Amino acid sequence: MAMLKFLQLLLLTAGVESAVVKHRLIGGKPCGNNERLHQVWVFQVTHSEKSFCGGTLIDKKWVLTAAHCYNKSVIRSVEVWAGVHPNRAYQKFNIQAGDIHIFDKTKNTGDIMLLKLPGPVSGITPAQLPDSSCQTPVNGEQLQIAGHGSTVNQTGPADLNQPLQCLDLKVTVCPTPINNYFCGEGLPNNPPAYTCGGDSGGGWLKKQFIDWKYVDVIYGVVHGYFIYHNQNSIFTSVCTPKIRYWIAETMAKY
Repeated sequence: MAMLKFLQLLLLTAGVESAVVKHRLIGGKPCGNNERLHQVWVFQVTHSEKSFCGGTLIDKKWVLTAAHCYNKSVIRSVEVWAGVHPNRAYQKFNIQAGDIHIFDKTKNTGDIMLLKLPGPVSGITPAQLPDSSCQTPVNGEQLQIAGHGSTVNQTGPADLNQPLQCLDLKVTVCPTPINNYFCGEGLPNNPPAYTCGGDSGGGWLKKQFIDWKYVDVIYGVVHGYFIYHNQNSIFTSVCTPKIRYWIAETMAKY
């Protein structure tokens, strides 16, 4: 997917004086203090600026995000910031080039990337991967995404200083079906809700009762959106057998 033209803005977040933010979320509400603690920021540093995506901790040392957030030809370095919600107790990691793993560089069969941290995060419970027999969510199934950014309109200014926003979407038929991807739209009788093309890398998660407790399980990674009657968000499916195997194999190998 073609990258959106970056929006220039001034960030007040400590340690980030100027950045290009590619992350907007419409129709959400502030996440609870016990929700989405595994949400991370993924910064890509070029010669002149920083760009931004979301991501999800799926292990103490691994982040799952979108592959199109990384362009080797222009990116000088990659940073992951954990602890972005709720108290901004940042844990910052510099990612080495050898720790950036992309499933498909063309992104035709899956816009998904793994980042290995140089050390483990502290005090944060990662989201869980579904088991190897999982199925891509079916039409009508409801899951949750999260992100920082405009809560007003598609072109509104993004702001990393606002509370993390949570948003429920339901699975819907993609206007143009693509292998290994699925789509989502806002819930019935709710205000318009959708991701924008720059809301990249965030996870689409579902709470499941496992081992006598509810845990967050990640089923998709935000790829972008279609403009087709209304805004339909598109996600790479974590349950595609080749992708699920690639994730497990990469984490075991490195």
